[in-house]
Amino acid sequence: MKRTIALTVLVLALFSLGLIAPVSAQGATWYAQYYNNPTLSGTPALSRYEGNINFNWGTGTPAAEVQADNFSARFAADIAFQPGTYRFFLLADDNARVTFNFGQPVIDTFASGQVGQTISADVVVSAAGVYHIQIDYREVESLAYLYFSYANAATNPQPPFGTPPPTGGGSTVGLPSPWTAQYYANTALAGDPAAIVTLPSLNFNAGTNSPIGSVPADNWSARFTSVQGLSGGLYTLRINVDDGVRVFINGALVINQLTGAVGQTLQAQVTLPAGANNFQVDYVEYTANAFLDLQLLAATPVVPTTAPITGASAIVTAYRLNVRQAPDPFAAIVTRINRNEQYPVLGRNAAGTWYLLQVGGVQGWSSAGYLSVVNGAGVPVVDGTVVQPPPTTAPPVTGITVLANPYTVNIRSGPGTTSSRIGRLPAGQSAVLVGRNAANQWWQINYNGIVGWVTAQYTVLVPAGANVGSIPITG
Repeated sequence: MKRTIALTVLVLALFSLGLIAPVSAQGATWYAQYYNNPTLSGTPALSRYEGNINFNWGTGTPAAEVQADNFSARFAADIAFQPGTYRFFLLADDNARVTFNFGQPVIDTFASGQVGQTISADVVVSAAGVYHIQIDYREVESLAYLYFSYANAATNPQPPFGTPPPTGGGSTVGLPSPWTAQYYANTALAGDPAAIVTLPSLNFNAGTNSPIGSVPADNWSARFTSVQGLSGGLYTLRINVDDGVRVFINGALVINQLTGAVGQTLQAQVTLPAGANNFQVDYVEYTANAFLDLQLLAATPVVPTTAPITGASAIVTAYRLNVRQAPDPFAAIVTRINRNEQYPVLGRNAAGTWYLLQVGGVQGWSSAGYLSVVNGAGVPVVDGTVVQPPPTTAPPVTGITVLANPYTVNIRSGPGTTSSRIGRLPAGQSAVLVGRNAANQWWQINYNGIVGWVTAQYTVLVPAGANVGSIPITG
């Protein structure tokens, strides 16, 4: 602690003398602590320094010491600012919270439950100095990523992350064969390589630094080649990149964004033969961040439904919405659609919580909570989802509500994890308590007309100290 205070005092002194310039979020040194629980509690499983907050761990883990799901992390840095208004940007799956200078959080998706959305907030800095930024992060399950950046609001900055990283889309295929990396001290892959090394995988994040001593931090390029033994079939090639990339498989150009794909996720579907497949990835770094994450996923073809066009349509109300292969929040993603776009509706699930849409040449399911449906009265049920029927009599009034805390929880058709999911109770949201099981481990709720069960482990009863014995046993 004394060392941290002394360092902060030294930085403040240098800043006041004009000997250091303001540091960007990407160029800061962040002290990171990773925990093998979702509550930032206990002793960290790993502590280390990170060059920036620009992570896409996929379904993997930040390090061998950290578990892939249900982990949390805290990042802290002291950063020099000049007076002005700064716009902070955050993109995370599952949740993150940004606190500026030990005050109230300026962005908090723990509270809002927003996952996979770019959130921004303006922060006013009244005096030049060094300010503390803390970012708390929680990963629950499935994919994990965290991006943070900021810029002076006077420049009218736009979200720098590009397309949010995917949240599904097939199982990851291992690419175990090593890669030969040739680095060039120019952006044209020209001349003799400045260095040739072997990499175990094609996944790096150099931040604003040089990836290797023989090339500069900016304006360099690289060619990565590998021969991978694969089973024949349909694959999705997915690459998250900043700045530019071009990908050849067996000599065929499948992705071509060498002129710049800043912070974007690019993908292409390819059919590959069984046996040896030749991969070549050309990469260019111009300025600022440098990262590249290549994934190959086994793609599952979408089987179109025979449902007719119903005359109904849906308008997207979310900033960006996933279209999935099934009416399930964990189903593979077919494509993504954007706010105010409108698509034909082919059908719905039995609960009316998902709609089947025609999006160009593909069909897929989107959550009804993020759609405004026009002429939807006659939309047919087009799948076999079994939903718990509504009670024949009005549910009892207990005077007690159930609050999802600290996570979003699944609403299930019965009191157990083997029962089917019929909805979700977002973190921080309440539902009317209807009943309980005999062991008081599950609560039956009515959430906006969805009657189902939530675990008591991640919920609390309101008011506190409610008489559990007065709640009827309903399952």
